[in-house]
Formats: sequence, C-alpha cells, structure tokens
Amino acid sequence: MRIIGRAFGITLGCFLLGTAAGVLAVFVLPGFRDLVLGLIQARVLAPIRAVSAFGRLAVILLVFANNSIPVMLSFLYPFLITKVRWTPPLTFRQRRYLLTAFTAITSFMIGFFSLGAALAVEWLSAGANGVLFLLSSASVHGPLEFALVLVCVAEPLRLAGFADDSTSMRMLRDDLKLLLFSILGLFVSASIEVALGL
Repeated sequence: MRIIGRAFGITLGCFLLGTAAGVLAVFVLPGFRDLVLGLIQARVLAPIRAVSAFGRLAVILLVFANNSIPVMLSFLYPFLITKVRWTPPLTFRQRRYLLTAFTAITSFMIGFFSLGAALAVEWLSAGANGVLFLLSSASVHGPLEFALVLVCVAEPLRLAGFADDSTSMRMLRDDLKLLLFSILGLFVSASIEVALGL
C-alpha cells in the first residue's frame, strides 16, 4: 500500500488545520492560554522532571513513549475495528466513517495542541524571539517526530476503502514494517532531543 498518498495528504491537511486552529484559539479565547500552559506542565514538564532523577535514559524512554502513543493506537484501532464482532455487524459505511474519523480527529488534535497552541503560548510568553528559538532548537527532531507520527496516523484512513476484513488485515500486517520503522525513528528522535537538552 502506498504510504505517501491521498490518505497522508488528508492527514497532513487536518494537522495543518489543527495547527491554525490552535494558534487562533490561544489568541482569541480568554483563559485558553492558561489551560494550554497547565496541560504542558502536567503532561510534559512535570513527568520529565520526575523521571530526570533516574538519568538520561529514563527521560529518553518517557519522551519516546509519549510520542509513540498515537502511532501505536493508529494500528491498534483498525485492528480492533476489524476483529471485534459487532452486534449488529458494522456496515461498510460505518466502518469507513470510524476509520476516517480517527485519522482526521487525531491529526487535528496533534496539530492543535502539539504545535499550534504551543507556539502561540510561546509567542505570548516570550515573543517572536522565543518562537524562533523554539523552532530552531527543534529543527532536527521536531519535523522527524511529526512526520513519523502522521504517516502512521494516516493508516486507518488508508484502510477505510477496503470493505473486506481479510483484505484490511492483510494490508495492516503488510504495514507493520511502517510501524516498526516509525517506532525506531521516534526512539532516535527522542535520543536526539534529550542529548541536545531540549
């Protein structure tokens, strides 16, 4: 199955739309900046501080695990959609909707929180210089992480056009090489991020 194709293009589009929406939400909605700051503190900064006492490898594993969650779910979700015996059985239209919705919502939310809202909060906190520093410091691992995550998040959408469950499972098994490649790439990316002190 083609990895870079229509499904990936739609995934990237939802991601960019989410990024724009995240920026807009921070600038327009009162109090949303504080909410995003709280999420960053609770989900990123506090856990990193907690595991940093155990050494650099522990931090690498934490960053790696955090980035790997949407990747793993993107393969587990279509597996469950196909393998669970639904009552009544899912129609082709329902199945396609569930798979498409996962990719669209997940890629949108990644763009919204992980890029758009985060950059907007940094802009309000430190100005243009803060955003430029953040982008430059993440110029190596950032694009790699997003690319590896999004190419896997597109997997349910790639499978949405197959009505036959056996065909979907065969395609999913064939794409396990993509999953393995992305997991290894995310570990390398996390190692770079921690090694650079970012």
